Amino acid sequence: MRNEIKAAIVTAVLILSIAVLFTSVLRVPQNVVPLFLVPAFLYAGYAIAPAGFKTWLILTVFVSIALAVLYAVP
Repeated sequence: MRNEIKAAIVTAVLILSIAVLFTSVLRVPQNVVPLFLVPAFLYAGYAIAPAGFKTWLILTVFVSIALAVLYAVP
C-alpha cells in the first residue's frame, strides 16, 4: 500500500475517533476549535510537502491526541 493511501486512512480514522470521543464518550462540545479538522489540515501539509510518512504519522497522532486531551479537560 502506498504511503499516500496510508496517510488518508490514518486521517480518516483520527477524524472519526475525535468526533466520536467528544460527542459520544465525553459529551463535551467542541466549541473552541473543531478538532476533527486538525488531522485534515495535517494531511494537507503531508500532501503538499512530504517529510516522510513515519514523521508525519507520529506528528499527526501526537498533535491530535494532545489537542483532544487539552480540550477534554475542563
